[in-house]
Amino acid sequence: MSKTKKKSILPQWALVTASLTLLAPSPVSVAQELPPAAPSSAASPLANLPLRELEPTFRQLGQGSSMMLRGVESEGNVNISIRRDELVESALLRLTFTLSPALIPSLSHIKILLNEELLQTVSLTKEQLGTPQHVELPIDARLFTDYNRLRFQFIGHYTMDCEMPNHTSLWAAISNESQLSLKLRQLPLSNDLALLPAPFFDTRDNQTVNVPIVVANAGDMGQLRAAGSVASWLGMLAGYRGNRFPIFENQLPQRHAIVFATNEHRPDFLKEQPAVTQPTLTMMSHPEHPTVKLLVVQGKDDAQLQQAADALALGKAALTGSSMQVTKLEYPEKRKAYDAPRWLTTKRPVLLSELVDNPSDLQLRGYALNNTINIPARMAPDLFSWKGRGVPLQLNYRYTPNSVSQHGSLSLSINDQFIKAYPLQAADDDKSGRSTIMLPLFEDGSTQTSSDFRIPSFLVGGDNQLQLGFQLPAADLGRCRSTQPTELRAAIDPESSIDFRGFRHYLPMPNLAAYANSGYPFTKYADLSQTSVVLPNHPTAADAEAYLTAVARMSAATGLAGVRFSLLNADQIEKARDTDILLVSAGDKDGLLQKWSQDIPTLISAGKRTTHLLERAIGSLSELFQHAADAPTPATTGLATLEGEGPLAAIVGFESPLHKGRSIVGLTASDDVAMGHISRGLSDSTKISAMRGDLSFLRAEQVESFRVNPVYYVGDLPWWQRMWFHLHNHPLALALAGIATGLLLTFLVYGALRSLAARRLAGRNNV
Repeated sequence: MSKTKKKSILPQWALVTASLTLLAPSPVSVAQELPPAAPSSAASPLANLPLRELEPTFRQLGQGSSMMLRGVESEGNVNISIRRDELVESALLRLTFTLSPALIPSLSHIKILLNEELLQTVSLTKEQLGTPQHVELPIDARLFTDYNRLRFQFIGHYTMDCEMPNHTSLWAAISNESQLSLKLRQLPLSNDLALLPAPFFDTRDNQTVNVPIVVANAGDMGQLRAAGSVASWLGMLAGYRGNRFPIFENQLPQRHAIVFATNEHRPDFLKEQPAVTQPTLTMMSHPEHPTVKLLVVQGKDDAQLQQAADALALGKAALTGSSMQVTKLEYPEKRKAYDAPRWLTTKRPVLLSELVDNPSDLQLRGYALNNTINIPARMAPDLFSWKGRGVPLQLNYRYTPNSVSQHGSLSLSINDQFIKAYPLQAADDDKSGRSTIMLPLFEDGSTQTSSDFRIPSFLVGGDNQLQLGFQLPAADLGRCRSTQPTELRAAIDPESSIDFRGFRHYLPMPNLAAYANSGYPFTKYADLSQTSVVLPNHPTAADAEAYLTAVARMSAATGLAGVRFSLLNADQIEKARDTDILLVSAGDKDGLLQKWSQDIPTLISAGKRTTHLLERAIGSLSELFQHAADAPTPATTGLATLEGEGPLAAIVGFESPLHKGRSIVGLTASDDVAMGHISRGLSDSTKISAMRGDLSFLRAEQVESFRVNPVYYVGDLPWWQRMWFHLHNHPLALALAGIATGLLLTFLVYGALRSLAARRLAGRNNV
């Protein structure tokens, strides 16, 4: 190994402190004792810095299923990112894998590489083939960089004679329960605002974004409003990762945190700091832990505090140094409906290249292709596609043709739901890889019904996937061959497009699936300008955490920091009359939900809960193929009042009693412990997928959804389309309307003919 190559992959600290030379790796058998871990290269001054252990499985690193390697030579990889404020001190790979029992042990093995540096080759004895094996492999910490790729290359042979390179006996399976054990040393960072959003959010960290919020008092509405803007900003950055914002009242956590303070109301550790005269952002070290950073958002009053928070959220300040003042802040214009940056627009065709981060995401390569191109697609959840033919997808693609290409196909799926497969052409076929495809539309209503109201299945989840799978077999050159197989390549042209023009917006409500996945109806305006968040008159830390998590999830759906929402307490509810309302209330302490008990599907208060008798839970699959337009009257034949001490949380949806057509989503729970279930549930993709209907109960790890009350509709359909949409679910009414229309036309024609006959008769009499 050359020194030049080694320097290209080592972190900067390793170039200074490394004193050991890597030895050339050699093959190792599972039966052999593995070499000891390489000594840590961390300098002695780092020994006193905090150390944490991280043990993610391959599943947690994004490997959804076992990694299957097939053929004479194939490979797979797992990506690992290291936060910029952490250093790998030691690493251990616990690998679980299985090799085909038909392999020749002396010729077959797996090569393990990190950042293209060979770590070890692993081979098995004949007796070990075909059964799961476990290997522990120490990894030199100096090989890790910010972004790392752990690659597995399978070399397999099943005969000493001529062999088929893609024989079915050539396979290796690497379990996604394999684990990487890391010891990470926290590194000190400078007090520089230019580091933002680090260390509070790091793009290298795929874990849930967990940022403590420090306030003087959890009931201070001014500080909570400012915290909402910053939480929205972090939610936009976090995206799929999810968010947690634990509230600390007048105390500091032992990790990176964001502090909100005014001159009159600030945590005790800031009491000795001089008062501020302008909105101020300051990066400082934790008074007890120098490696822990605190971002202090300050103002002399609530107005200045809000200005400082909004400047941070909107990215309007070029931040450098340890502290900066915001002397002026110009807010952008209010957003228009449905213009969220992460939502596909209905104003023009959208190129597929706009939906991926890198052009290489639209390409595949290998000796035999059986891979999928995943394209993320998110759009407004209320697109109305009743009686629509489909969504035009102008798809241009290229692939390496061979003599058996006609046995290949391009399959189209949406969120793992197969739609259709399209055949590929052989090498001598003159047809080009260009096709205009009409994506079929799937039903995705909100209650059980037989309606054919359909919206695309893209809309089922928040982070949706358009999946284009190429199945392209390698050319069969015979059992004995002397040439290397040709590498096959396939690509989707970046100029391919999907077109949602002409779709209107119309949706049955309440719809907790739309809320949980996309933040609808609040995210209709990406800046949340039509949203009011209502907290109890005396909010607790659990109430505040649920509110911040909910706001952050809305921005994760839109890709924009929403800073224009209103934050009110229960006594100010009338100010939210002409807005959509997110209501947060543990125990219904102010009696607001009790006031609306006839409109809501369930009422939960401390020690007591009242609910309509529930007949049927709604599952994600049942609602996917059903719709609410012709749903039977929900089960509201009685009420049940239960008393007990067990924690119970619920998300409820109902039409606002304050304004027809406006919606309320309530985050309610029996106590603060149960309210924590909601905060965690809104960042858990599995729980989000189970939230449907107008009532979702959250009990520990379980989510159960129901449809209780009748639906109402929001949207902007023309009157004639709205009439036909609702009439088609009622055949008798449609028949009566047809008869009435026929009679009306008959009378009109009859009257016209009589008038014409009378004019002719009068003309003859005059003659």
